[in-house]
Amino acid sequence: MDLDGDSVFLCNDPRVVESKINKPIIIDIDDKATAKEKPYTQDNLIEYEVATRDSRIGEITNVSASILNKHTNNAELQQVYDNYVSLLRIYQGHEIDSIKTGTRWHMNKGLRKYLKQLPYFLLYNYPAKLKKYHKLRKKNKEIQDNKDKLRLNAYRSPSPMNELCEYVIAWENTHVVWDRAYYDTRHLTVNHDIDVFDVQLRRKIKHLINDFAVEYKRLLKEKDHLRAQNAADYLSLDPLFEKYKVKLAEIEPDEEVLANYVISVSYDNAVTCKALAWRGYGDYIIKNVTLNSQGIMRTRIEEVDKESAQYEFLGKYYNLIDEGDA
Repeated sequence: MDLDGDSVFLCNDPRVVESKINKPIIIDIDDKATAKEKPYTQDNLIEYEVATRDSRIGEITNVSASILNKHTNNAELQQVYDNYVSLLRIYQGHEIDSIKTGTRWHMNKGLRKYLKQLPYFLLYNYPAKLKKYHKLRKKNKEIQDNKDKLRLNAYRSPSPMNELCEYVIAWENTHVVWDRAYYDTRHLTVNHDIDVFDVQLRRKIKHLINDFAVEYKRLLKEKDHLRAQNAADYLSLDPLFEKYKVKLAEIEPDEEVLANYVISVSYDNAVTCKALAWRGYGDYIIKNVTLNSQGIMRTRIEEVDKESAQYEFLGKYYNLIDEGDA
């Protein structure tokens, strides 16, 4: 029989029969209450919207999860938790039907207090609560006296869901989470046949790039403001790029040499603006990366017939072919 008794399923399977929860029947006397019919007006629609804005269904679920995942060997306390969960099932059903019945129940303080400390696994549904949990743990490590330690907003009991969560975290740390190592690929963006180590020239180019960055940020803000005002013509950034390309050309007339200086200086550190290098000399960056990437092995996917195929995917057959640059 389902929870509200209007559907029945007959079954002889021992696994189903033995999983039946033997508890006293609880009857909700307001279960068949029906809300009064109201006209379809704006005021009534607003009233309906306001009535459905809260998250009481989720709160009831979280209280129930908090109680179910607590671990105790005290038989009396186990019975109290068991009774609470039974009551919360009725609360949940009543809340789900609240719009239909026109009645709502409110959890008392004794039940709501369980919202203050959730089972650990549930924090992954609430990033802000998880962040708070880690902050509290960090603060507690700095507190020597146990009685002064802050109460955590979650508990890590040996419940099945908490243990599953611990297992998933351990597996993720081993197989999924990336380490912080990386390859510095900045050398690929520069033509190494061109000398870009004139200190005086690099200093002049860096000053121009920094001046450009200041104007660039200011124009971006103006452009966003115009867009917000629904202006017909947004501000063009093209004149700014041309202005600084002219200034740069005055200190180094050879465009390819200049381009490699600008690229090298722009990638000297992470904070330097890269917009001028890409907008003004992006073709040279692509050219340099291509030249510096010769000899790298790549894998090409080729569709073939079934007999010669290495792999099948969605009814089609493929081979993976490794090949280097010519």
